[in-house]
Amino acid sequence: MLESIEWLRIFIFDYRFFEYIIIFLAAGFGGEFALLALGFLAAQGVISVFSLIIFSFLGTLFSDTLWFLLGRTATVKKMISHRYADTTVSVINEAVNRMSRGSHSTALIIAKFLVGTRVLLIMYVSTTNIRFQQFIHYDLIAIFLWILVVIPIGFLSGLGFTYFAEILENLYIATGFILLIVILIIILEIWLKKIFTNKV
Repeated sequence: MLESIEWLRIFIFDYRFFEYIIIFLAAGFGGEFALLALGFLAAQGVISVFSLIIFSFLGTLFSDTLWFLLGRTATVKKMISHRYADTTVSVINEAVNRMSRGSHSTALIIAKFLVGTRVLLIMYVSTTNIRFQQFIHYDLIAIFLWILVVIPIGFLSGLGFTYFAEILENLYIATGFILLIVILIIILEIWLKKIFTNKV
């Protein structure tokens, strides 16, 4: 992960005019880990926090809208109803329905925080009776909450990396700190998935 962050940092420094496009696409299609990496880079001073918040919000809204509209196409409906995908979709949807009690806004918020379910749940929500305007309204709230949580985690990780690297003058310990943060996030997401699927 550190190599990809370092590569991205060098790329942004060399091509400053790509900064906004990188933020837009990474937040929209890269998910939590891309947003964590961008928050990390913001703490290093590679990208500005303001542009990170604005363009990650717009990128996520764009991709969510794209998945919502694609979910209404016949091809995607056919793919979701395939015998291999149907079981997975059913389990995830049942878990989210029980947690959200049928509320689309709560389902979208839950989808933002469960790795690997965001696109699937947005496509599922698009097949229900929700109007596009309602979806946008609920999604704006979900994106705001998601960014409010994920960017600060990445930012604090970046600050911690800098702090440890300066104090200890040892890159290995700073790298260990980043790996610890990533492992804790993965464990938290696995734990949340178990909670949601056990309630099914």
